[in-house]
Amino acid sequence: MTDAVPPETRANGRLARMFTDLLALFASLLGAWRYLWRRPVRGPQPRVGLAGAVEGISLAILVASLVAASMILVDPLIPGLRLKTPMAIVHFFERITALGLGGVILWPLGLALLGVLALKPHLDDMGRRIAAAVAARLGFLFLNVAGVGLAVLVVKYLLGRARPYMALHLTGPNAQLTFDWFAMRASFSSFPSGHSTVVFAVALAFAALYPRARAALICVAVLVAISRVVLGSHYPSDVLAGAALASLSTILMVKLFAARRLVFAVAGDGAVRPMAGPSARRLARLVPKSARISALEEARS
Repeated sequence: MTDAVPPETRANGRLARMFTDLLALFASLLGAWRYLWRRPVRGPQPRVGLAGAVEGISLAILVASLVAASMILVDPLIPGLRLKTPMAIVHFFERITALGLGGVILWPLGLALLGVLALKPHLDDMGRRIAAAVAARLGFLFLNVAGVGLAVLVVKYLLGRARPYMALHLTGPNAQLTFDWFAMRASFSSFPSGHSTVVFAVALAFAALYPRARAALICVAVLVAISRVVLGSHYPSDVLAGAALASLSTILMVKLFAARRLVFAVAGDGAVRPMAGPSARRLARLVPKSARISALEEARS
């Protein structure tokens, strides 16, 4: 009979795995950034979001003011909210909140991107063009989500804001403003909300590719953000900051890709629109010809 693994060993193992995953993610991001920057920029420049620096600074001040006001006026009302919420609503949010986990979207995107890149050398000329179009879209989504998600992960652990459920056990009149810098603990990693950042980055990136689905995508993102507050994991200011960072990341990413004529087209006046993606019939060409013939023969037999 083997001895039980000490808790310290298990914790060290989890930290080691997380560190390894972060290194792999960083390496993937670095390779994608290198390819993106080497691609030549074309004119006219894309016009996305705000008209100029003055408007951008004004909006940044407005968002920062809203976050600060929320910290002072709204956040003190949140600790203990979960205990006052009907269990049916809590159970609903417990299920939907998982949509904000980075792995839920990053693993499928990363595996799909690797799969398309692995298939590309085995395809004909048209198949390689289709694979390149699919890889560009997957790369846009992956870079947007992974980039801002990784940045927020670092910032939230450095700032060390106590989560609402921890505030219930803290003394003082302003427990919601407790920051323990470099605490490096999950219970002190509230600001900004990682779930909200990821889900808004996903929703806005997909909305940029499929504008007709924008309203539904944003509604799902808002529900996930609300779930973080109801479940006592974040304050409203946390999710507001996460949504703002995701919005900024998506705008910048669309500009970067559009300027290089990847995924997005740019009109003469600078307006940006998503390029038409491969049809379902053309996507079938990503399957090597020999595999398609085998599948067809099996279907006929």
